[in-house]
Amino acid sequence: MSCAIILHGPIGCGKTMTCHGLMEKARNENIPLGGVISQRYFVDGLLKGYDCMDIATGEAFPLARLVEDVEGDDWFQYSRLKYAFSHSGFEQANSVLSSSAELLSQGGLVFVDEFGRLERKRQGLFPGIFSVVEALKDGGIAVFACRSNFVESVTQLLKGRARRVYRREPGNLESLWTVVSKRLLAPGAPE
Repeated sequence: MSCAIILHGPIGCGKTMTCHGLMEKARNENIPLGGVISQRYFVDGLLKGYDCMDIATGEAFPLARLVEDVEGDDWFQYSRLKYAFSHSGFEQANSVLSSSAELLSQGGLVFVDEFGRLERKRQGLFPGIFSVVEALKDGGIAVFACRSNFVESVTQLLKGRARRVYRREPGNLESLWTVVSKRLLAPGAPE
């Protein structure tokens, strides 16, 4: 049975750390894993942007950098955000998400970190996210990280696709793992 977990909260509240914790627990149980995690990118201790990590391979690639630090055709700005975004980074991330969506039918766990302003406008990671959401009809669990003001947008996207949607704030890893393990390791167990 498919489900989605919407992990939400403000910047720096531990969404990505909680995703990492779930990934480690799932790896220990040999649950198929896929998706992307956003990681902070630092230079000399200063936050300069975000990289995207392919969970299956561990490969990281640039996704966002401070506007003043980039130049060239690969980078674009959105609204007045302080970050510029990489066309090739989004292309690679969407490819990872689309191929990871296939894991859901195998009882897999797929991470999408994160759904934001661009995705609400059907840009950025949206094509890959849509592949994951559509694949939820076949089973598995998808974890969507977002700020709290995007919870309703993610919920609307999941309607009619995920049988169950959990909305959680990060931090209680054991509670989240209970949801995952009951659904993927002991399907049909009471909740």
